[in-house]
Amino acid sequence: MKRLGILGLAALLVLAVSSFASAANYIGVGIGMVGAEEGGSSGADRGIIGTLSADFDLMDKLTLSGHGYVEYKNATTVGLTDGAQPTFGYLVEGYVKYALANFDTLKVGAAAGVMYNSEFAPASETGFDYGVGAFAEQALGDAGTIFAQGTYWLQSQEFGGLGGVKFGITEKIAVKGQIEYVNQHTLFSIGAGYQF
Repeated sequence: MKRLGILGLAALLVLAVSSFASAANYIGVGIGMVGAEEGGSSGADRGIIGTLSADFDLMDKLTLSGHGYVEYKNATTVGLTDGAQPTFGYLVEGYVKYALANFDTLKVGAAAGVMYNSEFAPASETGFDYGVGAFAEQALGDAGTIFAQGTYWLQSQEFGGLGGVKFGITEKIAVKGQIEYVNQHTLFSIGAGYQF
């Protein structure tokens, strides 16, 4: 199952790169924070996390989206003893989304995704997870988009979701804010990037 996931992700990346020049929408970086963990700590000791986000329109109805979070964990946040080395934790997600219907400026459809967690959300096991779900996007005039997505993760048997808004500041620069619930964690992020 793990090998199948790796091959599928590699195929998606090849497809994205092959269509990057003519169909890319947005790629950006940002900062974020970890909110309250379900049944656990407030996340206040987690500090600032780095984020990366990308959206590619591969065809008229087919979109490839991905985002990731990375966090530097010092001795305090991971409870390391003297002499132990701090680590980086990260979580990466990639989705293929297909629009099943367009209602003027509203787009709805199905999504399938893969996630890899490496010591970022310790409530879940480190490793791959696979999910299916649905998404919706609503255009806000010519410059903005509001989006939402729900996913059922098959390995962990948990529901996750995300939502946010993206606004074009200029023709080439956009800002994107997002909130996500995944692996029993709530993640907030805001960033800026290049759209083309």
